[in-house]
Amino acid sequence: MTQAVAKRYVAALADVVLQPGSAVTPERALEQLESFGAALSASSDLDSVLRSPAVSPREKRALIAEIGIRIGLGPIVRNFLWVVVDNHRIGQFRMLLRGFRHWLDEFRGRVEVDVRLARDIGGDQKAALESRFRALTGRDVRATYVVDPALLGGGTVQIGSLLYDGSLRASLEALASDIGSASA
Repeated sequence: MTQAVAKRYVAALADVVLQPGSAVTPERALEQLESFGAALSASSDLDSVLRSPAVSPREKRALIAEIGIRIGLGPIVRNFLWVVVDNHRIGQFRMLLRGFRHWLDEFRGRVEVDVRLARDIGGDQKAALESRFRALTGRDVRATYVVDPALLGGGTVQIGSLLYDGSLRASLEALASDIGSASA
């Protein structure tokens, strides 16, 4: 599935959840999609069945409906998933989920910030970082944090296509490059 196709699916879901009197908010739709994504990731059997051409669309819909009852899917998200399965797009579900999350961030005026750190930091430090990101971008921030010991120290921050690299690893690599070019 191309990004253009994914955007059409996301736009269709966004149109439905934004309809006056919609039974679900965009945030709740995202929560339901994430719950389904977690179920899909947790079960390779579920993924295989939903991708299999040997299983009829009716059986796949029944399976999604059953899972939907267990994890609390509303009719709008359930119907969206039926369309995805009917059109053989369940293999690209993660792309659709990322696309909807990105759409919601844009719709709400948020920016996604991915922070990779060599070690975990406390809540006060996270709040301070997020405050600086809000000041830097002029937008509300949704930050995700990942501990990556390979960074050795410091961290990296990615905001859209911009990457700020303040890791010790990058500093050491730059120093090694400078030393190598100075000796040549």
